[in-house]
Amino acid sequence: MDHDHHAHHHMPEEVTGASSITPLQHDHGHEHGGNGDMECPMQMIFHLGHCEAILFQSWTVKEVGGFVGAAILIFVVAVLYEGLKYLREKLYYDAHQMEFAQDKEGSTQNLRNTSKPIRQQIFNKAHIIQTFLHLIQVSVSYALMLIVMTYNVWLFLAVVLGACMGYLFFGWIRNRSVDITEHCH
Repeated sequence: MDHDHHAHHHMPEEVTGASSITPLQHDHGHEHGGNGDMECPMQMIFHLGHCEAILFQSWTVKEVGGFVGAAILIFVVAVLYEGLKYLREKLYYDAHQMEFAQDKEGSTQNLRNTSKPIRQQIFNKAHIIQTFLHLIQVSVSYALMLIVMTYNVWLFLAVVLGACMGYLFFGWIRNRSVDITEHCH
């Protein structure tokens, strides 16, 4: 074996001044993990593959069956994400409707100008629940965004179609939660 060729092949690109890997070749040194399994390549363009690392290294699917199962799970999470958004709206609306009903003077003053101290408003049970649901909503939304950023067409469709199906199932709640005392629809 020619030692100069061997040394050149394993030297970093910065030292040799040229890449030993062209875009059409595979770098076999990065293809295999520590246990000899082939890793899924990260592609920054939309692709139709079924080998994908989804959110975590431990959630890597390589077979079609596992990939389909992951896509179905992602679809369901996207549906539930839309449901969570409307649940928060409904809880908010219901909580504020009760506050209006409990107003002894019967006025329709702006709830933000109530005489309750700020501490009571912040640590109100309904607001604490809303905060916890907001934490879940933000976490799930970023996770779905990162799944879309795998650039896998099938996972992208799972997120988008799941969100659309969620809107279909839960979107009517917004239409029903319109304040009937509001005359400017």
